[in-house]
Amino acid sequence: MRKRNKEANETNIDPTAWMVTFGDLLMLLLTFFVMLLSMSSMDLKMLRTVFSIFQSVGGVLEMSDKGEIAPSPEVVSEGGTAATLKEGGSGALGGGSIERKVAILEDRVEQLAYQKKGEKITNLAMLEDFFLEDSGVGRDKMRRDLESILSITEDTRGVVITLEESILFDPGEAEIKPGTYSILRLIATVISAVSNEVLIMGHTDNQPTRNKHYRSNWELSLYRALNVHRYFVQEMSIPPERLGVGGYGDLRPKYPNITPENREKNRRVEIILRKT
Repeated sequence: MRKRNKEANETNIDPTAWMVTFGDLLMLLLTFFVMLLSMSSMDLKMLRTVFSIFQSVGGVLEMSDKGEIAPSPEVVSEGGTAATLKEGGSGALGGGSIERKVAILEDRVEQLAYQKKGEKITNLAMLEDFFLEDSGVGRDKMRRDLESILSITEDTRGVVITLEESILFDPGEAEIKPGTYSILRLIATVISAVSNEVLIMGHTDNQPTRNKHYRSNWELSLYRALNVHRYFVQEMSIPPERLGVGGYGDLRPKYPNITPENREKNRRVEIILRKT
């Protein structure tokens, strides 16, 4: 009787039961390696975008005296300097909003920079293709984002990227705002990819400068262009022989200097991709 029970128990043992545990182990290993792979491919631009979303959200701190949630400076901007510009008002870049816009545009530009390496920009449409999707709703959204940061036009000199004073500089100053380097980096990626010679030209309105460091509007416009040139050469490694620099002061206004709005538009830096 005891022998029959022993034989019955041995018959009920499932010889494949170990595969359940083995399968669980394989699933855990797979999950672990997928996690390692995702961590190794984390995109710094995406991290900037994620943190910028939380920057403007009060959450549990909304009623506290701490203000908004500050993102990690090392993640938000290059060199550990956090962007401090806020959306709305004169000279606004939009804090987190501008970071998201630049990050999306950067992804597009960097993808095409490899495809179009050495290409020469000869018209407005060719330069727009660097920044904008080929068609559809995505292109319209990218165009709106782009136009909130810079403008692209075309004239006899070439294809012109224009940055207004409020984007790059404080009033009457020539030092570039730290929070706007991402915009210059975006433009520098395009310049590095194409073969055009480039002119960097500064402009002001006709109001006398009040900064004692610059004796005239012409001098202020020149120093602004020189600081953009310096960033392209020293930080973005663009060969200096490809770049020309100048300042027009108030001698080349785009609009008559008769209203504050027109004067604001005349204070600008132009980055010109020469056709010839």
